[in-house]
Amino acid sequence: METIAKRSLCATSLLALGTAFELVSQRVPELQAEIAGWEEGRTVSLGVSPAGPHMRIQKRGARITFLGMGLGSKDAGTAAGTAILFKNLDSAVMVFAGLIGSHQAVAENRVAVHGSNRRAMEMTRAMAIVQTYLFPDFMLKRTFKRPPTLSARQLMTKAGIYASLVPMLALTAWR
Repeated sequence: METIAKRSLCATSLLALGTAFELVSQRVPELQAEIAGWEEGRTVSLGVSPAGPHMRIQKRGARITFLGMGLGSKDAGTAAGTAILFKNLDSAVMVFAGLIGSHQAVAENRVAVHGSNRRAMEMTRAMAIVQTYLFPDFMLKRTFKRPPTLSARQLMTKAGIYASLVPMLALTAWR
């Protein structure tokens, strides 16, 4: 039963993160600048080794598109070129529950990268921007070394992302 709850937490967190990537890439200039150098069609997977859950995102134009859950198919062109995988379910739960930050998970060797380390670092920087707009302040204080300070405009953007997140989650859950 405990494993089912952990897997559900991870799957829900990955669904929210993938959806947030799409929303934030549409509205936040900092993320748009971060991904501007990414090649068209770059696909990145984030998940839990060995059996998942996993989610995939892809750069399309100037934005990120959430491709859905799972590792994708090489035949369909949706397999990830770079995969960032938590080594086990417990490590993923600690990050997704906001108990530790991703920087601490990397320092404690709880994460493995399959593919380019450079691309994984670029993904990590992009993910930090998304987390800034996804996580409430109390989680940012626990998961970031130096929590970001948002301007009034950025706080309004964050409120808009929160307002859009639930309807977008409902739509993406059916993809």
